[in-house]
Amino acid sequence: MADRTGPRVAVVGGGVFGVTAALHLARAGCAVTLYEQGADLLLGASNVNQRRLHRGYHYPRSPETAREVVEGIRTFVEEYPEAVVADQRHYMAIARTGSLTTAEQYLRFCDEVGLEYREERPSFLRRRSVEVSLRVREYGLDVDTLRRICWRRLRRAGVTVRLRHRVGLTDLRDYDRVTLAAYAGLNHLARGIPGPGDEYQFEVCEKPVVRLPAPYRGTSVVVLDGPFLSVDPLANTDLFLVGNVTHAIHATTVGVLPLVPRGVAGLLDNGVHPPCAHSRFRAFVAAGREFFVGFEQARHDGSMFTVRSVLPNLDRTDARPTLVRRLDERTVSIFSGKIATCVDAARQAVRLVTGDGAPPSALADRAPPRWASGRTATRSGAPT
Repeated sequence: MADRTGPRVAVVGGGVFGVTAALHLARAGCAVTLYEQGADLLLGASNVNQRRLHRGYHYPRSPETAREVVEGIRTFVEEYPEAVVADQRHYMAIARTGSLTTAEQYLRFCDEVGLEYREERPSFLRRRSVEVSLRVREYGLDVDTLRRICWRRLRRAGVTVRLRHRVGLTDLRDYDRVTLAAYAGLNHLARGIPGPGDEYQFEVCEKPVVRLPAPYRGTSVVVLDGPFLSVDPLANTDLFLVGNVTHAIHATTVGVLPLVPRGVAGLLDNGVHPPCAHSRFRAFVAAGREFFVGFEQARHDGSMFTVRSVLPNLDRTDARPTLVRRLDERTVSIFSGKIATCVDAARQAVRLVTGDGAPPSALADRAPPRWASGRTATRSGAPT
């Protein structure tokens, strides 16, 4: 446990970014309290995702994001090695029609960024539907193991954890510094800071949990680069998570706060819900049959729901930058949608909280741009 010579810091948000920031702040000598509104850590977007540690293959139209993630995955694996699933087979495929990136362009992108690959196709991927299929070097993520590691590290570091605490800045006046890592709830927390809130693209997402035929076992496939889908094994189970760029998103708005359909609100960040009328599972299956043999045999165990947040107006590049910045003299915010960058973001947060050094260029101390509010938006690119 580090000597507590630094400031008293409140970290708000018990996802992987908040936990990692709390750990690094405690190691830097800060007295840290971590606040999470849920009943446990890692229940929100850190849990409701494809359980895949991106290494940059997702971003053929944003080499900057790809390079950021390549560096991030190295630091994540060093920090949380037990949560990394290395025994899965991972593939990236370029759809034959409708892709924003051709096979030739994708191979050139991988070469330029330094991403390893070899041409190989899983047995259940339809040849007629894809232009190229690549075996790639990616990892799965065991969120349950990651949660246990987080708890163990927090206790060891002396971080005080407050679950079921919904707080605002006015509740944190006794702290010297505040770090906000609440992802889609960032603007809700920052309302006490003068100035307009930053606008984000909020997406209410569904992640079906399914059972698939034996050939799928241990195999992850992502179909790029457009309104397509992905399947990923759920660690230590016979289950899979299905992603779809179009059907996964139940509502999309651009604004300061998310607008959540009434019927879905009670399902958010609350584990796997049994099949219900709000699920779009049948649409997922219909889309998957175009690319995957035997996908019509998928059995629906249930679905998870969450609100995903990205910067707006970036569909052309599908960029996913990690932003760590000062909101005022005592408040720092972390915004990122890529779990692999959590360690780099935490290190940057420590620099800003303690005043130790300048921010690295990859994680700029800057605000995202603002746009007019009230718009809906569309998505293109890769299922995440």
